[in-house]
Amino acid sequence: MLKDKVGIITGASRGIGRATAVAFAHAGATVVLASRTQHDLETVADLIRAEGGEALVVPADVTQAEAVETLVNRTLQAYGQIDILVNNAGTGVFEPIVDSDPEVWTQVVASNLQSTYLCSKYVLPSMLERQSGQIINVLSIAAKVAFKASSAYCAAKAGALAFTKVLADEVRDQKIRVTAISPGSVDTPFWNEIEGHPELNLMLKPEHVAETILFAATQPDGMVTDEIVVTPPLGIL
Repeated sequence: MLKDKVGIITGASRGIGRATAVAFAHAGATVVLASRTQHDLETVADLIRAEGGEALVVPADVTQAEAVETLVNRTLQAYGQIDILVNNAGTGVFEPIVDSDPEVWTQVVASNLQSTYLCSKYVLPSMLERQSGQIINVLSIAAKVAFKASSAYCAAKAGALAFTKVLADEVRDQKIRVTAISPGSVDTPFWNEIEGHPELNLMLKPEHVAETILFAATQPDGMVTDEIVVTPPLGIL
């Protein structure tokens, strides 16, 4: 399905990013794995290579413009093209607004929103030159629904959804597709620091979201999937 395609996946060391990298590799794509933790990225790359896939590891803090530019340049040097960008990196810290740390609040916004902007900005020139490409932004149901003690996360995801819509309108007539994926609760390490979270066995699995991303990435020419919302069977938990 993705033979001869090159995809960058951010936050690829674990959770949804890891599952997406494996799904893309199984579909025939060459995957470029980005996150801040090289050791974990190498583990994912080894898994993909052991199954006959092609993977390039590029450690990067995607909240930093210089690191993102390096990520894009290394991908183009290695493969000459970028067909798909999956903006999946992001973190969450959950605390009431009155008790929140302004620096931490800003970091959460940077990891979820600024990273999406930077990665999109730096892959666009090569996509525009080729008049081809797709950007898939992994957001959250929190882009649409308010949750207590989640101001930074909700604001960042809502901002990323607005950014996705603007980006889609800017590049739609240049044959670049832009899609937002907004999952509900997903069983990932994201929940490790959150007290009183729903039962993990009620949540989506990372592979469910990865299959949704793969579905968006393999749509036929002549159509665009603007947004997909996917929730656990019991709805928003």
